[in-house]
Amino acid sequence: MLPKTEILSRIKTLREEHGLSQSTLADELGIGRTTYLNFETGKTRLYSKTLTAVANYFQVDEEELLCGEKPSDKVLRDIESFEERRLALINEYESRISELNAKLQEAQEIIKSNKQIIQSLTQTNQFLISRLNKND
Repeated sequence: MLPKTEILSRIKTLREEHGLSQSTLADELGIGRTTYLNFETGKTRLYSKTLTAVANYFQVDEEELLCGEKPSDKVLRDIESFEERRLALINEYESRISELNAKLQEAQEIIKSNKQIIQSLTQTNQFLISRLNKND
C-alpha cells in the first residue's frame, strides 16, 4: 500500500485530470465540500465508504488508489519480472556450462599430453632396462 500522502495525491490528480473542482467532486460523491477537502488534504481519515465512492466515480479499482497500480498491472509486472529473472538465470547457467566445458576441454588436452609423455617415458625406461639387462 502507498503512503497516505501518495494515496491522497493520486485522488487529487484524478480529480484534476477530470477537470473537477473539489466542490464539484464533493457534490458528485454526495459529501460536503469541507469534508472532501479534509479527505484530500489528509486532515480527516479517508473512510472506506468514501474511498469506494471515489474509486467508483473514477472507475478505478480501490487497490489502484491504495497501491498505485491496477491489480492486473502488478500481476503483469510480476510475470515480466519473473520472466526476466528466469531468462537471466538460464543465460547465467548456459554461460557457466560453456566455461566449464572449456575448462574440461583444456583438462582433457593436458591429460592427453601427459599420457603421451608418460608412454614415451615408459618406453624409454623399458628400452634402458632392456639394455642394462643385456649388458649384465
